[in-house]
Amino acid sequence: MSFIQNQIGLKGSGGSIYMNNAAAPITVSVTASYQELTSLSTSFSLATTSPDFAMTTDGRLKYTGIITKNFVVNATINISTASTGSSAMQIYKNGSATGIECYESVIPSLSIQKAPVSLATNDYISIFLKHHQLQQD
Repeated sequence: MSFIQNQIGLKGSGGSIYMNNAAAPITVSVTASYQELTSLSTSFSLATTSPDFAMTTDGRLKYTGIITKNFVVNATINISTASTGSSAMQIYKNGSATGIECYESVIPSLSIQKAPVSLATNDYISIFLKHHQLQQD
């Protein structure tokens, strides 16, 4: 997940957290309700070049700047599921749904690109995931 702030004459702000554990994939038990991707077996990492951002809780990218700014959110998850159905990812702000979401039924990758979000001091963004089973008639 990453943020890019549109700036004019102000110091740039941007944050990025990532997780890469291709050698030992992470198992997540996902239900039909959105669940936050935090405190997993592999921790997220905060990019070293993340001015005005911190990660005080695993998986939550917190804005620490003093000026409310508009950011562009990008998030990608690559998943593998043992069941049929569709997966969905949604961006949450301060624990509440933003309405920015992505559904996918075939390709095992969910991606949200260039989604606008306004952040004030100590606001945080996190990723939530859910999976819907296909039902047989």
